[in-house]
Amino acid sequence: MTEAQNKQVPHKTDIFRVFAPERVAAFVQEISGYLSRDGSSVVHIMPLAWRIGHLAMEPHALWELFRETHDRKIIVIPTASLATHSAGVRAVIEPFITIAETTNNQTMLMGHMDAGTLNVSPLTWYQRGPAGLLDDYIKFLHNNGRKPHHFPVPEIVSSATRAFCERRGIAESDRIVVLNVRDRNFLPEQETHFYRTADIATYEPAIRYLLDQGYWVLRTGLMGSVVTPVTHPRYLDIWKEPDYTDLLDPGLIARSRFGITCSSGPEAVFRILGVPQLQVNGVLQSGMWMNPHDKLVFKNYSTIDDGKPARLRSMLEQGVALYSDIENVAGCGFAVENNTANQILEAVIEMEASLSGAHRPDETANRRFLEIGAEYQAFLGSSGHPADRRSVARRQTQYGYALPWTQLADSYVKSYPDCLE
Repeated sequence: MTEAQNKQVPHKTDIFRVFAPERVAAFVQEISGYLSRDGSSVVHIMPLAWRIGHLAMEPHALWELFRETHDRKIIVIPTASLATHSAGVRAVIEPFITIAETTNNQTMLMGHMDAGTLNVSPLTWYQRGPAGLLDDYIKFLHNNGRKPHHFPVPEIVSSATRAFCERRGIAESDRIVVLNVRDRNFLPEQETHFYRTADIATYEPAIRYLLDQGYWVLRTGLMGSVVTPVTHPRYLDIWKEPDYTDLLDPGLIARSRFGITCSSGPEAVFRILGVPQLQVNGVLQSGMWMNPHDKLVFKNYSTIDDGKPARLRSMLEQGVALYSDIENVAGCGFAVENNTANQILEAVIEMEASLSGAHRPDETANRRFLEIGAEYQAFLGSSGHPADRRSVARRQTQYGYALPWTQLADSYVKSYPDCLE
């Protein structure tokens, strides 16, 4: 995290003055030039735009919630000089979302807070924070019986992707899998994120399987990412290529047959584009959702008391899905380990077979998975877990994995046959 990004994090001394009258007045003045002159506008402050997942998820959810009621959807983000953000994702959202950049750290501090929604026609100030926005979007899908709409990839991204692929001999007919594995070299100073990391070495058998099947495997990452133990003409660490820019990310994802992802930002790009993904080493969390062709493979959870594989209902009841760090998950009574190499391989084989129509899903198991999710969704929608008084966000009211098209991979259930008891 850069010094500029760190200034956006609310500290105790700032919290009581975040919405001071002079700050609110300055914010309204700042956005006034972006409002629709002839219709209604909705504004959402987005301090985490430098994270690719947030830049994908939040504008997409805002667009879905307000595209039928508001003429202009506006996000306010830190200027790129303070916090670099993905050029590719920006190109995807910009035809649908008006982007206002600011250097005002006080405005960014507001964006972390869940203070509700203010309607002063023709302006809607949507001040729900990142978690609140996703909670509202999942509720919108639940209550309206709607499946997600997706963004198309603009031509500027598609043409750059075609040129990148052509220079490497990747033909239009070639099959691609895009791989994202988050390792501990990403934000290493923030140990709370280690919950969502994985070991790239355990992906080697699955990578080699795909290469043997004739796929290109393109891994996304950053400088400093742990080296993949694979050398092959059809395997690329794309960020190492001399002509790579992050403009290419959505184009390569859209070009892929499917992605192998984890609980990390790039998986959100698959979601907003509607590209199938197999999420392995996934963490159990309330505020995420999947598309109908996606498959989930959770990390290996076990009960601390006896070391036995954890049951999904028990984890949900104890509040595991509310947390994004190992310490709080342990406080709920559970330990977590990464998926094994064989689990990842079996899930990849299943995913490929599923997309080609050769896999017969275990409908009984997935129905049970959704029943457990529906029970937890009902609990959250009624009493729910006690609110965390330390949090700037309100309590979660939605469980995204209860959406009726969500699929738990059959291979995961075979690994842990009692997880749905």
